[in-house]
Amino acid sequence: MKLAVPTNWQPDLVKRIKKPGVDVVYGKLNSDFVGGGRPACICPEVRMQEAKKHVKEIHDNGLKFNYLLNATCLGNHEWTIRGQRRLRKLLTWLTDIKADGVVVSVPYLAQFIRKNYPHFTIVASCLALVDSVEKAIFWEDLGANVITMERPEMTRDFKLLREIKSHVKCELQLIVNTNCIKDCPFILYHNNLVSHSSQNFRPAGIFVFDYCRFFCRYKILSEPGSFIKAAWIRPEDISVYEGVGINRFKVVDRNMTSDAISFITDAYSKRSYNGNLYDLFGNPSKSLWFKKFDPVHRLKYFFHPFKLNVFKLMKMGAVLKDLEVFIDNTKLGGFIDYFLKNESCRYKACSECGYCKNIEESVVTIAPGYREEIASQYGHFIDESVSGAIFKY
Repeated sequence: MKLAVPTNWQPDLVKRIKKPGVDVVYGKLNSDFVGGGRPACICPEVRMQEAKKHVKEIHDNGLKFNYLLNATCLGNHEWTIRGQRRLRKLLTWLTDIKADGVVVSVPYLAQFIRKNYPHFTIVASCLALVDSVEKAIFWEDLGANVITMERPEMTRDFKLLREIKSHVKCELQLIVNTNCIKDCPFILYHNNLVSHSSQNFRPAGIFVFDYCRFFCRYKILSEPGSFIKAAWIRPEDISVYEGVGINRFKVVDRNMTSDAISFITDAYSKRSYNGNLYDLFGNPSKSLWFKKFDPVHRLKYFFHPFKLNVFKLMKMGAVLKDLEVFIDNTKLGGFIDYFLKNESCRYKACSECGYCKNIEESVVTIAPGYREEIASQYGHFIDESVSGAIFKY
């Protein structure tokens, strides 16, 4: 097993994540020319010189470092003279700090980097949406050394995973602790939204209202079975994927505290966790932006009174608290066997299957009335977003 673990650039992190199986640390500045898969507002700011020292510490501890260049859209700035200069400047800096690899979503960037900066390992991001044998072959031909599988649902499509593995020589990687909704219909829009909100040339000041995140929480609270349908991988089930030839796994999220990153990494390194599986997912209390960011950061990214009603935005912020959910991991032994024996979920409707719904009834505990109450609050804010009320005083 090889684990890719995020960095939050905090000085207390690196030694705490040096655990068995961990071989790569990944991260990025909270904004740069290319952008990436998280909004700048929720990620810690770090100066380039500090980042260089942090990467050196990663190397000194025997680990590799991959930098994220995984935006799905650069707004056509890559096709301008100025854009090309900024792209090369960023890649030259990555060479200077001795980054080992880059994670990309845009095929052109993979080609550009392979041609002009061949010393970098290339990792195809999950945002590249690789979900078929032919797409995997395409990315390998572009020079990808590692391909991160696309939609989370692929973690339970063993027939497809085996087929892809048999047709490519590069390594395949799966995300272990995602709790995105199954078959997320927002995936393209959300990827573009967060990409643009982490690009430092944007005139909007990297401001973003993450409607997709609100809707995601609303859906997962509103529909029975959602907590089970989210395609996480239990620490105990890592061996199942090794059995089909996949030995590289990725832990998220880089906006979390060092305590949270270390805690989650430890569970997967040990391949065991005898507690609440939801502890291994992201929640506001684990986020640096929720716990540590100073007033200057909050004003910079969230106080935009001429873009939307900041008073209503503040009320929305109050809703973003931990979901009080308990998923008993000790009762999920054998859960994955159903997917090993049956065809992929993509070929049937959940209403016709009912497997995840039945599992949730026996392993998931939520306080009575809590689900409905919180879902109602999220639903209210979605209505305000759709009606336009959020933009009016």
